[in-house]
This record gives sequence, structure tokens and C-alpha cells, in this order.
Amino acid sequence: MSNLPSDTTQPASPSAYRYLLLAGLFMLAGISFLIYLGRERQSFAGRQLPDLDLKPLLNTTVPAQDLVSKYPYKLVHFWGTWCGPCLQEYPDIIKLQRKYADDPRIVVISISCGSTTPEALDELEFDTKIFVQGVGGDLPIYCDPAMYSRIQVANIIGRSGFAYPTTLLLDKQLKIVDAWIGSTGPGELDRAITKLLEKK
Repeated sequence: MSNLPSDTTQPASPSAYRYLLLAGLFMLAGISFLIYLGRERQSFAGRQLPDLDLKPLLNTTVPAQDLVSKYPYKLVHFWGTWCGPCLQEYPDIIKLQRKYADDPRIVVISISCGSTTPEALDELEFDTKIFVQGVGGDLPIYCDPAMYSRIQVANIIGRSGFAYPTTLLLDKQLKIVDAWIGSTGPGELDRAITKLLEKK
């Protein structure tokens, strides 16, 4: 009688193969989606917004048009207090506003957006104030009361709806230099701004 150990390896069950196959398909879909987003972002470059219709909402009385005309570059960030990804990303926006507050080349324009149409501006101001106080923000915030700016952005990038957050890097003529539809990774916007300004 042999003393060799018997082979106890069992063939993988059909459910295990199914799990591995599904995991592989999800990974492939995720990679394809990231490639698509990268191409989609690149396709926005050079498109021009006709105008931005923004109004002071909190911590400022400076007309947004003054900022738009004064600075060579604008980082325009649309977000909402009701949007989970926006709230996660917003501390980075505060950091950018502070970092570039005295830089004559670029301005960060934060635009708080409501969850209803039409937007109740009193409610929007209250919700925005409560949120930014909680995260230590005391910087200028604007609103898009008639949704004009968001409609222009949606038309330019070819979407039927508007995604939150949406961030645009615009030049002097309001042409899109770069765009982010959805939330960004830590430091991603800052790296894009640094790269742009280093070229100039």
C-alpha cells in the first residue's frame, strides 16, 4: 500500500468560475469606462461657452462677470450640498481657492446649485452657509439662479442632463481648457492647474 498522500484537490465549482468571469467582466467594463471618460474630457477642449450668468450667493458682492473678465483662467466648479460626491470633493475646492487667492492668473469660482427647479435662493443660501461653515469655508460662492450657465455647459458638452459635480477650466475667451464631469481624485485639479500655469 502506498504511503503517498492522496490528491484532495477538488475541481472549481461552476459558481466559482461564474464569479471569476463576472469579476473579469466588471474590471474590463471599468477600464473601458475610464478610457471613455478620458477621451470624453479631451473632446471638450477648445469648445467655447457663450457666457456665464452667475450671481453672488455667499461671502461676496463682487459680480462674477468681473472675475470672468479679469482673470486669464477660471476654474468653474458646479456643486450642491445635496450631492454626496460634491461634499467629499469640496474641501479640495476650498484649498484651491485659498492657494490661488492672490494669483493674478487664475480664479476659482465656486457655484452652489440647488436640487430643485426652479431653485429657491433663500433655501440655497441657507443650506450652503450651513455646509461651508461646517467645513471651514468662508470664501466667495456664487449661484446660477436661472440655470443658464448649466444649460450652456450641458449644450456644449453634449449631455441631456447636468452632472454634479462638474468642473471646467476656462481661458480668457471662455474656451474649455479641461473638464471634469463627476468628482475628481485628491489633488487632481491642483495638478492640472499647476501644469497649465507652468506652460505660461
